[in-house]
Amino acid sequence: MSESAQGFPEPQTSDPSTSAGAARAVGREPLMLEHEDAVIIVERLRETHVDINGHAFLVKLDTLIVRLGMRWDAKRDLVFEHLKTAFERDFPEPNWCIPVNGDAWLAMLPTAGSRKGALAIADMWRDLCGFFVGDMSSLEVPIHDVLVEDVDRFSLKKIDLNTYYGPGGQVDTGPIKARNGGFQGDETTHSAGVSPVNALLQRPVMVAATVSYGGRNLKVASSIEPLFEMKKMVLIGHRLEAMVMENLDNTLLDRKALANLDWNLREQIDVVNIEQGLLLLRMRTPEQRKMMMVVPAAFSTFASARARQKITQDVAKAAAEMGLKVLFEVRGLDGVPPHRVLEIVSMIKPYCMTVVGSVSADRKTVAGLNKCGLSGVCIEYDGAKREEAVLQEYLGQLATAAKLAAGACMVQGFDNYRQMAIARLAGVTHASMKTAALMSPKGAAYVATRAAEGLREIETALPSILPES
Repeated sequence: MSESAQGFPEPQTSDPSTSAGAARAVGREPLMLEHEDAVIIVERLRETHVDINGHAFLVKLDTLIVRLGMRWDAKRDLVFEHLKTAFERDFPEPNWCIPVNGDAWLAMLPTAGSRKGALAIADMWRDLCGFFVGDMSSLEVPIHDVLVEDVDRFSLKKIDLNTYYGPGGQVDTGPIKARNGGFQGDETTHSAGVSPVNALLQRPVMVAATVSYGGRNLKVASSIEPLFEMKKMVLIGHRLEAMVMENLDNTLLDRKALANLDWNLREQIDVVNIEQGLLLLRMRTPEQRKMMMVVPAAFSTFASARARQKITQDVAKAAAEMGLKVLFEVRGLDGVPPHRVLEIVSMIKPYCMTVVGSVSADRKTVAGLNKCGLSGVCIEYDGAKREEAVLQEYLGQLATAAKLAAGACMVQGFDNYRQMAIARLAGVTHASMKTAALMSPKGAAYVATRAAEGLREIETALPSILPES
């Protein structure tokens, strides 16, 4: 397929080396430059041919921004200053770096080979994360190679640092600086002082990406929430969960805001979340993955033949690869006619172990999922502060309605283990803890090493307060 067929204009230059760039432009993602110095950046790239020669790299900061959360606005300038200082220490002029669009960083290294340059930028990313949020060596480095497409547009392609050697498979000469952490699949990971398993146990891991439609840009930050079977209080798997935020100010979208999104944008969010969630699961050992993955997507997403085919195929492949059972969770069922729910359930059931439906925490709405082919109802915990007796009564009413409608009651997004222990007494059959509640090392350690024990310990103090039902 030609570049024009993909919507990317030919580079406006007569240099013969552009043919190499055209060949590399297939299968890339566009990036518009929202920058007052966009023309200067583009001209510098074109004059030096660093993009054509594979010496221009862009690092997306989405994952770091999510980790910093509300602190990002205060830390933004410090982050870019940290990168600039580290870059200029090792790479003087004519090498050059500059922030891009407020959430990415561009580095041009004409004096370094492609692979050596990419590895050096990866080092800077890891050092940056270690300084501001702690070890993130277990994650892929979000580094891309860059091509100029127009006066205000790049095209990007994700770099696999295990195999990347630049255009034409360039081979670097000379030593490569030792790295603080190995890349995925790199045996140096095990000799760097922190094993991938230990790194994952230290704190929950999140990855993020940006989606856009109709002029609206959103960040999708994905994690894998621990899922518990409540009767035996056993960790049985993980839910591929997303936090969706406005790109400009990191405002978190709640359930209602997500339901009001354009269906195209919601479809992108679901697909990206599933892709990122599967990546995080693959990073874990078989023992850490347990036996099940809960794969959520909106009703509108599952109703799209295109999205449904991609999700079912990708998930089936991953499940076979990792030896996991699949539970599809259909979200946004409030107000959907039962026959439409049954239709979608029948389409996706051949690709999973079972299907549950997600609705708002309202007994009448939950009861409406009767005879829809579902095996359970998933309810998002509203986060409201309640006395323990009130919380048990509230959850008990929802659990009763869910069991009558579909047989099981799953509550998603508890804040702590005490709430989960109360939920067990209330009759909730399955529950998950939201990632934000596990960000402390203490919370992460409980999930990783003492999930069931932690629940039992907390429950022992409850019978004197809450009667066994």
